[in-house]
Amino acid sequence: MGKIQSINPFNGEVNAEFELISREELSKKIDLAHKAFLDWKITPNSKKKELMLNLALVIEKHQSELAEIETKEMGMLYHFSFAGLNKTIGLIRWFANNFENILKVENFESNGLKIQTQYDPIGVIYGIAPWNFPFNQVLRAAVPNILAGNTTIYKHASNTPIAGQKLEELFLEAGFPKGIYQNIFVSASESEYILSRKEVQGTNLTGSEAAGSAIGSLAGKYLKRSILELGGNDAFIVAENSDLKKVAEDAVKARISNNGQKCNSSKRFFVLEKYYNDFCDYAVEFTKNLVIGDPKDEKTEIGPMAREDLLEEIHSQIQKTVSEGAKLLIGGKRLDRKGFFYAPTILADVTPEMTSFKEEIFGPVMSIIKIKDLDEAIKFANESDFGLCGCVFGDNIEQIKKVAEKIETGMVFLNKAASSQANLPFGGVKKSGYGKENGAEGLLAFTNKKVIVL
Repeated sequence: MGKIQSINPFNGEVNAEFELISREELSKKIDLAHKAFLDWKITPNSKKKELMLNLALVIEKHQSELAEIETKEMGMLYHFSFAGLNKTIGLIRWFANNFENILKVENFESNGLKIQTQYDPIGVIYGIAPWNFPFNQVLRAAVPNILAGNTTIYKHASNTPIAGQKLEELFLEAGFPKGIYQNIFVSASESEYILSRKEVQGTNLTGSEAAGSAIGSLAGKYLKRSILELGGNDAFIVAENSDLKKVAEDAVKARISNNGQKCNSSKRFFVLEKYYNDFCDYAVEFTKNLVIGDPKDEKTEIGPMAREDLLEEIHSQIQKTVSEGAKLLIGGKRLDRKGFFYAPTILADVTPEMTSFKEEIFGPVMSIIKIKDLDEAIKFANESDFGLCGCVFGDNIEQIKKVAEKIETGMVFLNKAASSQANLPFGGVKKSGYGKENGAEGLLAFTNKKVIVL
């Protein structure tokens, strides 16, 4: 059946190994999820709320342990993980305190008829989790799905199995009945079997473009509802600005967040020609002074990449971009130390035909593009196959707001780095996927809006 390994990116040591489950075991888990769904969908909302608030308390109780898991499984900085778990706890509480109002039954009249609309859960949801935010990315999808009355089975990323197992333990400790949330250790090849099962009525994936394409095809084949949260190669546009040094610092900090492994962080930096050289100089200066090291050390600003193959992939993309004519200002190499460390990298003079302009580089790499004006920035931003987020920095708010309105993307942030909030819909367009997580849209994603005509 095979095994999966958890490897510490800081030192390359094996944390743990797990056996993949058999098809028979998988079938039993789907059966259990469906059985649990039949009871859960009629469970009073007050009980659902109570259990979800318990989950928030359980995560608070284990917060240090959970941060350590993210650090040892994918190299996330411990202090970054701990702070991120505060955000996750807030997300759980927001949904627990707001789901009843969002799901409330509505009554109205139309053409002399009395109409009632209600939101019904649809069944078992198959979740596929990424490795870059092992807890938050799962919970921001699973929490609203469960509060809506569904149950869920989750295939976590193969390099973060400890986090996957721990999530199921957290739900059980919070008092949720067995089968409401289950972790499954299976290979990607089992996705077709899972989606072919009639009990499974939807799938929620956060991952790569390739994974999204594969799962989207299967969901279409078996007529299952799907949400795909995929990659991004988003724009960071520098408009008229009176504090270029601060903007450059913000750009570097945003790009290295989570060791450069965030789907919604900007990766292409468009800078007006008159600011271009100074912006590049400031960015290099800040990058030179970054503290690279042990993700458990609170002084560390950038740690290792999550896996060796990911490091090798970005190195290949960087080399290809340089061979195409880009200028390597700093970095561009693996660091000579134990673990999966890659030097923070800045590529300048990037043009639209180059690799880093067209492809997402999922690591600590900035691609800087010179622009003659904001119209050209908008044009270049929209040439991307992706459209998840974007940022525009400038003194003239009305001007940069107009720029934001013309960018083809799911979210745009003005004078701040991209982020997410529980109450705001999160999702992209084009090859960044479709559907929304968070907010009312995330809660309603896997429900059936039923109309009853009286």
